[in-house]
Amino acid sequence: MQRPRTRWLPLILLLLLAAAGCNRPAPTPPDRPPAVESTQTATATHTATATATITPSPTATPSPTPTPTATAQPIQISDAVRPPEASAPSPQDGAPCGLVDTLDFPVDPPLAEEAYLIQGFGRGGRPAGQHAGEDWGLLDRPNLGAPVYSIGHGRVTYAQPLGWGRDKGVIIVEHRFADGSRILSFYGHLEPSTVTVRAGDCVERGEEIARIGRPRTPPHLHFEMRSHMPDEPGPGYWPDPASAGWTGPSQFIWNNRMAASPGVVWSQRLDGALLSVPASAVSDAVLVTQNNGIQALDVADGTARWRVAVADGVAGAVLSADGSALYVLDQTGMLSALDLPVSAEGGQPVTRWQIALDAKEDVALMPLADGGVLVSAWEIVFHELDGKWELSGQRQMTAIAANGDITWERTRPASLYWQPEDDRWTLAGSELVLAVPGNDARVWSIDREGPAQWTRAAGEQYTVNGDQIWGFDAGTVYQLQPGTRSVVEVASLPAASPGIEAILPLPDERLLLAYRDRSDRRLLLLDSDGALIWDRSFASLGAATPSLLLAGNQPLLLMQNATRAGTRVDLYTIDVAGESLTRIFSGGGPVASRPATAWSDGTDRVFLAIPDGSILALDIAAGG
Repeated sequence: MQRPRTRWLPLILLLLLAAAGCNRPAPTPPDRPPAVESTQTATATHTATATATITPSPTATPSPTPTPTATAQPIQISDAVRPPEASAPSPQDGAPCGLVDTLDFPVDPPLAEEAYLIQGFGRGGRPAGQHAGEDWGLLDRPNLGAPVYSIGHGRVTYAQPLGWGRDKGVIIVEHRFADGSRILSFYGHLEPSTVTVRAGDCVERGEEIARIGRPRTPPHLHFEMRSHMPDEPGPGYWPDPASAGWTGPSQFIWNNRMAASPGVVWSQRLDGALLSVPASAVSDAVLVTQNNGIQALDVADGTARWRVAVADGVAGAVLSADGSALYVLDQTGMLSALDLPVSAEGGQPVTRWQIALDAKEDVALMPLADGGVLVSAWEIVFHELDGKWELSGQRQMTAIAANGDITWERTRPASLYWQPEDDRWTLAGSELVLAVPGNDARVWSIDREGPAQWTRAAGEQYTVNGDQIWGFDAGTVYQLQPGTRSVVEVASLPAASPGIEAILPLPDERLLLAYRDRSDRRLLLLDSDGALIWDRSFASLGAATPSLLLAGNQPLLLMQNATRAGTRVDLYTIDVAGESLTRIFSGGGPVASRPATAWSDGTDRVFLAIPDGSILALDIAAGG
């Protein structure tokens, strides 16, 4: 797992100078907390670096200059997303207050768009342990007296105006689902006079059940989702709430809503991020990390196929070039090679070999074309120059063969702010082609003999399409050609801020670009020579971050926006001929520090991973 580098800053400064709310006491654990639904986690890995021989490359060809209009015509946008079907609760066997149709948020329903998350689930800060729920407030209006709503149809199991004493009222509601499962929603810090429901009452989704009161802390709603303690308030904090019957509320609500969306084939909760894409796509499985281990999920239905425990935590992982082996580096620097089972036969991965490496900080793993693996780790280097100590960063590169032998090691300079996901790579023939952005931007070809540097850089960002790498910066698109180790400028656009945001090569060799200038955001279609075919403004979609992908032959636009309430994602099909967008999916997750990832297996199916949220499979033909 990559770690924030801010913890190095005090040490660095010292070396350079030397050279030159919920506050309830925690009760006894519940006698028999039922198990919370299993969740999946993951960690991004997709990276690398190098040093060594300089290999000349051909001179780049001049590029044509598209000339987008000063103001683009708005692109036509239609919406095929239907809101969840609202059904009145009707008594069912075992569910006298009806079954859940979908779940809303407890403030500003359905999606808490005018609310914000004050403190998330599982956060620390109290002697009693981690936060067992979420604290919510309202944007641009007082929290005190704000209405609180039931998140779904259900039966009240507990309601006390002073259930938390000086921290005010508490309501607990039981919700039952069509598959026979149940969950409890908990609402705390309520104004006592507004707690008028009683145990046994039925409530509906979106029904106001109380208002926010004034606890000992500033007014806010404390909201939990749990599978235990239906008739007692509980502590608000716990040493490890996720293992004792609590679950992340926003994650649970979003996963429930998305699982019911048209076109969603399966959905699982994901605690973390995804292993590298497309390297994580093992024919009919996808790899995620979960509870100090790695798990394979069946792409057909999302069920777990096998799991490997990693006791010391996963620092990085990647598949071999042919997908038959998995390389895993733990947080002590131990690298393991695991032979994966044949999917049709089942079984568990088998350890082939292990080797200890000095690679623990900001580690990236990439497959070598001959079946081995390249391990790249960042480290700080101090050196003396003219009597003064200077600080720099470097990457330690280690190439390991498929049999576990170290074939070569190199170091090269690196930006102090380098992160493992900054680099982009692809396998091309007998080489690993690596594109390194940043201050030391270069392109490298890496084989069993070592790395060879190309003579020129190619942009600040990169996207991989099959065996091609495309680079782009603020205004220029480049194609990297591994066969000749050359970089060709495909298109050059007027100066802008920030400029090109995403590119997508189409099957007919044309290019789609998401582009931002000083006054607009637009989609551009270029022909294979870089000439502009059309440009249309999509500024009406707001300030969300765009990315482009291809499912089968269908180009897609993914828009994602991290708000104070969580992550929102919307997926649009792009009609290139009709110059239009159609929204086919809308979802989200808790507030995440990393962006969502979307990819396709070459069919009409798209996979979406929202860090600390959900991973799901969507059939775009059935979406919307």
